[in-house]
Amino acid sequence: MKRKAWKTAAAAAALSVSMITGCSSDKEQTTASPSAQASPQSASAAPASPQSSQASSKPITLSIHMHYGNGGGGDKVFNDEWPVFKKAAELTNVTLKGTASKTLTNSAEAYNLMLASGTLSDIIHFGKKEDANKLGGEGGLVALNDLIDKNAPNIKKFLDSRPDVRKYLTSADGKIYYVSFVPDGAASTGWFIRQDWLDKLGLKKPTTADEYYSVLKAFRDNDPNGNGKKDEIPYFNRQSFGVYSLLNLWDAGTGYKVDPKTDTVVYDPINPTYKTGMTNLAKWYGEGLIDKEIFTRKGDTRLVMLSDNLGGSTHDWFASTYGYNVKAKDKVPNVNLAPIPPVASMTGDTSWFDYRATVSPSGWGIASSNKNQVETIKYMDFWFSDEGRRLANYGLEGQTYDMVSGKPVFKKSLLDTGNVLLNLQKMGAQQEIGFYQNFDYEKQFTPEGVLASIDEYNAKYIKKVSVPNLNFTVKEQERLKELEGQIETYRVETGQKWLLGAESVEAKYDDFVKQLKTLGIDEVLKIKNEAYARYKKG
Repeated sequence: MKRKAWKTAAAAAALSVSMITGCSSDKEQTTASPSAQASPQSASAAPASPQSSQASSKPITLSIHMHYGNGGGGDKVFNDEWPVFKKAAELTNVTLKGTASKTLTNSAEAYNLMLASGTLSDIIHFGKKEDANKLGGEGGLVALNDLIDKNAPNIKKFLDSRPDVRKYLTSADGKIYYVSFVPDGAASTGWFIRQDWLDKLGLKKPTTADEYYSVLKAFRDNDPNGNGKKDEIPYFNRQSFGVYSLLNLWDAGTGYKVDPKTDTVVYDPINPTYKTGMTNLAKWYGEGLIDKEIFTRKGDTRLVMLSDNLGGSTHDWFASTYGYNVKAKDKVPNVNLAPIPPVASMTGDTSWFDYRATVSPSGWGIASSNKNQVETIKYMDFWFSDEGRRLANYGLEGQTYDMVSGKPVFKKSLLDTGNVLLNLQKMGAQQEIGFYQNFDYEKQFTPEGVLASIDEYNAKYIKKVSVPNLNFTVKEQERLKELEGQIETYRVETGQKWLLGAESVEAKYDDFVKQLKTLGIDEVLKIKNEAYARYKKG
């Protein structure tokens, strides 16, 4: 019955893509090569051996559908020529053959095309946990629980040490259908301010919301860029939603979190602090403390703000933002956009809630039609071994890194490229397959000053009160998809009206909450809290 269920879903997918121009002739997408050998319990499976990385006693080829992040310029579509995966094939005896078209720029479309073809690739990469659990529940993926217990000691050991990841991967029916990419590192973003402007105006780093407000006003009024014009932009952000980072100053936010007092999932915009926060954001925007073009600005905002000596403060990713000081120095020699501790909220709270996900929705599963399921799970297990994890994180020894005192150290030639991550991805490393990332790789190209700030955020300020990664039934997923999109659209549109002064927060907030309820926020919270209760039970 389950096999029939996914075939029915495939027929629906075929109907949805039948009008896509040229897809019927895209042989690369629809000619997934079947597994090369044997049966699910095939004799070619290599015996477990800590001395060997082999997943198969003889060479086999497995097809893989991998297309995520809308292709990422081709760097996120499986490439048979990636050196990292060629090296993995030497070590494991398993070669992967990509089936996703590099010409497609929409990952959801690429996935639906695979389903519509009626032939599942042996390994399927997912960008969404919901897709994996849905296909697994329909019989398209094999449940991995037993395969992991019997044939994947590295994955098993990792899941035993990380119950949060195991919970994340366990679907509502109690089965694990895919192995996910697990990021490493905690603090991801932080506060930045122009230290050179503070020095010029004789100001101290702000530590409270009131002090931050005063500094932004000083940036606006006292000509810190020295050009005689009142053109400074006190707070800027390269993304329009970045303006809402400021809500933290009033203990507010725009999403869901776990209320520590009730241990329930709540939605910040219907809490009173959101009204206070949005009222103040509208005030700051009206006073010219926030970039007037924050909702429409295009291009490399950080470079424009620093190289034109206009921007005073922002909130963004640590390493990349700090790096713009170097990019802007030719035009502004003394530029110093420096990280600072989180500014305390109006209630004195310095907690910071913006941190890297502990588990990613990206990962890969095994099709139920795969004839080499044991070899496949052993191949996946390789990437959780010391050797496989090093290959996935650092690339090729002698080419991208050298071993120094027992640790991988990137070559200067790679560090000098200025974009270590992109260059690693181009050779197949740091792809979001099922593996455990190592933050040490990123430390090697992160400036010391930023590393100190990251360590400080991790040690003092990170407060994990966000909603854990929950699992939903297919019915719950479909209902959330139906409700949450319209809720978020309404919140964003209303917030923009308030900040631009088209509506008064004070006058319209009660109507805002009523409309959120009409759109189904109470039902969303009910679904999330039921899933949270299941999560806590394990």
